[in-house]
Amino acid sequence: MSSPAVVPPSEFSAVPAPEGGHAARLLPAALAVATFALHAAAGGRYGIFRDELYFIVCGERLGWGYVDQPPGIALIARGAHALFGTWVPGLRLPAWLASAATVFLAARLARRLGGGAFAAALAGLVLAASPLLAGLGHYLTMNAFEPLAIVALACVLARLVQGDTPRLWLLAGALAAAGALLKYTSVLLALALLAGLVATPARRALWTRWTLAGAALAAALVLPNVLWQAAHGLPFLELVRNGQLEKNAPFSLGGFARALLLEFGPLAAPVWLGGLAWLLLAERARPFRFLALGGSLYLALLVATRGKAYYAAPALPMLLAAGGVAIERALRPGALRLAALSSVVVTGAVGLPLAIPLLPVEIFVRYQAALGVSSEPLERHAYGVLPQIFADQHGWEALAAAVAAVVRSLPPEERTHAAVFAQNYGEAAAIEVHAAGLGVPVVSGHNQYFLWGPPEGRGDPVIVVSDAQEDCGGDLYRERTLAARLPSSPWVMPYEDARWIWICRGATRPLADVWPTVRHYQ
Repeated sequence: MSSPAVVPPSEFSAVPAPEGGHAARLLPAALAVATFALHAAAGGRYGIFRDELYFIVCGERLGWGYVDQPPGIALIARGAHALFGTWVPGLRLPAWLASAATVFLAARLARRLGGGAFAAALAGLVLAASPLLAGLGHYLTMNAFEPLAIVALACVLARLVQGDTPRLWLLAGALAAAGALLKYTSVLLALALLAGLVATPARRALWTRWTLAGAALAAALVLPNVLWQAAHGLPFLELVRNGQLEKNAPFSLGGFARALLLEFGPLAAPVWLGGLAWLLLAERARPFRFLALGGSLYLALLVATRGKAYYAAPALPMLLAAGGVAIERALRPGALRLAALSSVVVTGAVGLPLAIPLLPVEIFVRYQAALGVSSEPLERHAYGVLPQIFADQHGWEALAAAVAAVVRSLPPEERTHAAVFAQNYGEAAAIEVHAAGLGVPVVSGHNQYFLWGPPEGRGDPVIVVSDAQEDCGGDLYRERTLAARLPSSPWVMPYEDARWIWICRGATRPLADVWPTVRHYQ
């Protein structure tokens, strides 16, 4: 291809020089430090989250893919666990750093779009103070890293359309691949941004051989994961379908819109919607209009695929950056700007304890009741007194200790053939992590645990974590013995409360023979 065409100066002459001097340039870094400090203030309160436990065990079995996620989060979890063990702040350190970096880049993007100190401050503060965005960025999960990959990609694309070196397409390709290897929804957003480029005059930045080089790099990086999914029958698509049919709360367009407008915080919606409008309508925003088109297309794709509202999170940092610029131009008096920033801080202080564990659990329950709020169910489960994100940080160590005690009670000859069967990846991973060195394999039919399967020669007896209705597989075992029952706790999810632990003996068939029947992708 020919060398990149230079975009005529008229395309970019409307992009003003950012307001502010040295202090304004330091502001993104200051906001990032404050964001990290906010997350660190929660420390290791409560415990390790269900998904964090699962990602730790996935990290112990590194591969190019998993039933329910790309390989990136397992690799990060492996590093964090190797360095910090089960120390919760250490495990979450990569997520906190990613959250701080996301705020930093959103504020920098606001500056890149022509905003000054106020635009950067507003974008960064709204992002850091949004309960949902802060909650997603607090835990060692895919959701902490996807927004960082996307806002970094948006920053690079903004530089490209402004005429920066076309070699940046290599970085854009690497960032798009990183997002895909962290969470599959980022593929939709990256493609939506590409469509936005094609649909606007910014497409001129595509006309260079470096665009093909960046695309080739991205393809090469994600190819092993694509091949893994294909080799295993595309289990992620089956998981998504099962989740929509059986697990996720029923989708409604009204519910999606309400969640999108309210759950990110009362002041987030006016800012990101203002940013969307500014990108679409303002003459000064013409070079960056592709961000609005890409973000809008991505939201439409979420609706079409019946996605959860929080899947919109990776698109919001770039829209909040644009919103900071739009509101900066609307609020000229310093007093109004100060009032806007103060409002963000105050509403964030009220809402953040609902999303990250800043309060001891008893105080949190009283605080939530005083506010008169409750969490919007994301799944078809009964909820207890705590929102699911908090409830799923309780009870795991007690479960692991109870199972370990049952294993130790087995005669030595039984222990060499025994296995532990858990109903879901949370239970299975909790036993593996919190009862490390148990000497008995933990198996489950849930998601990636199904593919790991039962080790040969194991499964008689099998220790089953279940409920009162456990039947030991019908005729699969001849004997069923209740070994333990956990006490009830008000803090765990109701379906994980007071679990029964059974010993099933006298297998009529090898566990491997019936393994296909326990598969549960959800």
